[in-house]
Amino acid sequence: MTTIRLYTHPIAGAEQVFEAPSIGEWLLSHYGDAPQVGVHVFEGEPSADTEITGNIDALLANAAPEYVVLQSPGSSPYEWVQVILVVLSVAQALMATPATMPANVNRTQQSPNNALGNRENQVRVGQRIEDIYGTVLAIPSLMMPTYYKYIQNRKYEYGYYCVSRGYCELSQVQDGQSLIEAISNASAAVYWPFTSPNSGDAPHLQIGPAIIDKVLTVARSNEVDGLILKPLNQLQLARGETYTFTPDPGGDVITQQTKKPNINAIVDPGDEIIITMADVPVISTAIVQAFGGKFNATGVGGEGWEDPFADLRVGDSIAVASTDDPTNDGTYTVAAIDNLGHLTTTPAPVDRGSPAETTFTVTRNYSGSRTVIGVADGFMILSGAVFLSEIVAAATIDDLADAPAPGQPVTEYTDWVTLRAANRTEVWVNIVAQNGLYKDDGGLSAETVGFEISIERLDPGTFVPTGVVEIITASLSGSVSEERADTIEHATAWTGPARVRMRRTSQHDYDFQGRVQDEIAWADLYSVTPEARLHFGNLTTLQTVTEANSRSTAVKTRQLNALSARLLPTFDGTGFSGAFDATGRLVSGTISATSRLVDIIAAVALDPKIGARDLDADLDMAQIYAVQQQLDAWHPEVGQFNYTFDSDNIAFEETVETIANAGFCTGYRQNGRIRLALDRQQSASTALFTHRNKQPNSETITRKFVADGDYDGIEFQYSDPDTQQTETIKLPLDGSARSPKKFEIAGIRSFAQAWFRANREFFKLKGQRLSIETKTTLDARALLPNARIDIVDNTRFKAYDGEVISQQGLTLTLSQRVAFEVGEPHSIVLMKRDGTLDSISVSAGAKANQVILARPPAEAIVTVPGPDGIRTIFSFASDSRRQAMAWLVSEIDLADGQYPTVRAVNYSDAYYQMDRQPVPESAGVING
Repeated sequence: MTTIRLYTHPIAGAEQVFEAPSIGEWLLSHYGDAPQVGVHVFEGEPSADTEITGNIDALLANAAPEYVVLQSPGSSPYEWVQVILVVLSVAQALMATPATMPANVNRTQQSPNNALGNRENQVRVGQRIEDIYGTVLAIPSLMMPTYYKYIQNRKYEYGYYCVSRGYCELSQVQDGQSLIEAISNASAAVYWPFTSPNSGDAPHLQIGPAIIDKVLTVARSNEVDGLILKPLNQLQLARGETYTFTPDPGGDVITQQTKKPNINAIVDPGDEIIITMADVPVISTAIVQAFGGKFNATGVGGEGWEDPFADLRVGDSIAVASTDDPTNDGTYTVAAIDNLGHLTTTPAPVDRGSPAETTFTVTRNYSGSRTVIGVADGFMILSGAVFLSEIVAAATIDDLADAPAPGQPVTEYTDWVTLRAANRTEVWVNIVAQNGLYKDDGGLSAETVGFEISIERLDPGTFVPTGVVEIITASLSGSVSEERADTIEHATAWTGPARVRMRRTSQHDYDFQGRVQDEIAWADLYSVTPEARLHFGNLTTLQTVTEANSRSTAVKTRQLNALSARLLPTFDGTGFSGAFDATGRLVSGTISATSRLVDIIAAVALDPKIGARDLDADLDMAQIYAVQQQLDAWHPEVGQFNYTFDSDNIAFEETVETIANAGFCTGYRQNGRIRLALDRQQSASTALFTHRNKQPNSETITRKFVADGDYDGIEFQYSDPDTQQTETIKLPLDGSARSPKKFEIAGIRSFAQAWFRANREFFKLKGQRLSIETKTTLDARALLPNARIDIVDNTRFKAYDGEVISQQGLTLTLSQRVAFEVGEPHSIVLMKRDGTLDSISVSAGAKANQVILARPPAEAIVTVPGPDGIRTIFSFASDSRRQAMAWLVSEIDLADGQYPTVRAVNYSDAYYQMDRQPVPESAGVING
């Protein structure tokens, strides 16, 4: 495989990576034969030396492991012609590539239509657009990411999907397993090619109420996902709230007097807090006397005595007042305190006076930064023992963990979220109160929560804020416990990048005597860009609006699906019912839902992105139609094809083979035109190969014998239209197979078609034990795939084949002796001049090399080489041994211009024994 890296603009930074068999095939499949953009191709990284845009030989050689393709919106006329010629040359080269016979479905690249599991709506970036042919259960791919809007508090999902290229008729449109029409508040609109919700055309099919929204590019920001918008009074402790500050050796304690909000809702262990407060006076009163240079308290040790100096610490500056002698009133510094009621100060008091009731006042201030080590209901514990006295004081406590930056105040604003889209015109915000809005004091009453959206313009080149801000204010209200929600759609005054933030403007009501449910969340942020295109070309698209209720949200992945039938011109044996132009637009006649091989092969051949073939020159429609009639006469369902082409690594010839294979056929070219070879029971062979028209010693026969490790049954998978799921036919029906071979043939969507094919594969599995490879004369060029031919086994010592050397009446003289077996009928097969065969019963002649014909030959026998050609070739055998000469052509290799190689497997009528038997009931087979 070759790696191709595509840049959709020469200076684009983002790349798309593809894998393809060759750069030529990729160019053809990706751009078609007339690119609408400029294309430059390079072997490896771009440079003048590595560019091969106009080098046809280099493109066809596919010699580089990696190619870089630069795409630009326009191109000069010279480049246009150059690219078109290159692509057309590549297309002609690909036509000569031999197609490989498809076997089982290739799932290396697939849409959900073909998946056995994980069948969900997906975005298929860089992959082939689905090409539905026939009727399939379509799982449309997303053309834009789904988005949600709230209308009257109900959540709705908006989606726009690609069903397929071309015109498709949709039915049974479902979300999961529920019909859209049966879902309340759900709508779906189907648009045919060259129309869309943006074009103004009415949808081809409308289910439910009309959808008024156009197709937009709506990009959801991953940075917003249910962010709770809290009011400022729930994000920080109240400013100037009263607290009790208690010293404790295990860590100082701060206790709330009111819990609005509770400390444990704001602060966490490990947080750093900043305490801001004014000086708080702490006053102690005692009866003291100045004596011995100290203040001495009276009543020491008496009943009920308390140390009046317990709140003082050495070093405190205290104010002493109301002493017995005013001389001792004043300011002192504590020098020492003992537990006997003695207070030593600097300066020392004057010894005079009598005991008097005196006040000692010290100022406390616990402002500063502290670390929280514990939190509980209404209080927190701080590391360290810093507090000197227990005080009750007003203070502001800021939790740095919740602040936008260290040391900055707490804010109710969210962080800014950047929307970078250059073409953005709108901002959508979903705001949700998931648990409703109400106040409950025994009955529910209304609660309204206000919020604000700020949208700031960014410089389109640097994304630097410009200071241009638009502010939107709104609110949510409710008096119920069910979800309340709204979508705010705002068109900005400018186009381009922006950044968005939100905040809640309503405070939480702590004073309400009951429960307050007022939590709101920022659920979604969308950057909205208008879609300029009026339609999306040759696509059938589907727009949906579904309510995201509990039923739909229980399904985690999108499962929108519908039965989709491709509409095509149908062929009646002489002409088509309608026609498309080069873009795929219906320009004349009518189209219909069809699964017939003849219609689908013609459609892919004419499609400019698949075959781009000339119908008269490249398809033998009369022959293909005749095969279709044979299939229809066998059973109405066996000539059908129902499949989604989804891989960009499939050539036109492989596409035709895939279609033909579903209908028991092989595609081939004859005289330059595509035809079909039907694999069916054949009563006679169409060609004869003896040692006279083989290359000597070129033949090998491989015999395979049954062994324990061989397959002993089959499991055939197909998509059942009744159950709408993958079903399996197991043969033998008794379930005895222990090592079954698994099959899944693309395009089979019918139990009858699957039943016949499963039996074909089963009986071939049992009976195909021989394979032959032999080099022949140029007679092999006339062979067709799936043809029955006779090949004399020249690997054995004795074979009765050769030439007729004379004729006398009905007596033929042969180039070698033949031997008749007693009691067995015998025949001779003569090859006519056009390569066809004439089989005639014979009896023994007078000589060992003579036979007597039961009837005259179909044409004159040639016994002397000359103008009529070489001598007539014969093969002689008993009728019982004749079957061993029958082979089924699987491949003709014309690489050797003189001796083509024929590969074949042993033919048997047993392969086809179930073809004419009634089809059983499916329930007894697929459910057995």
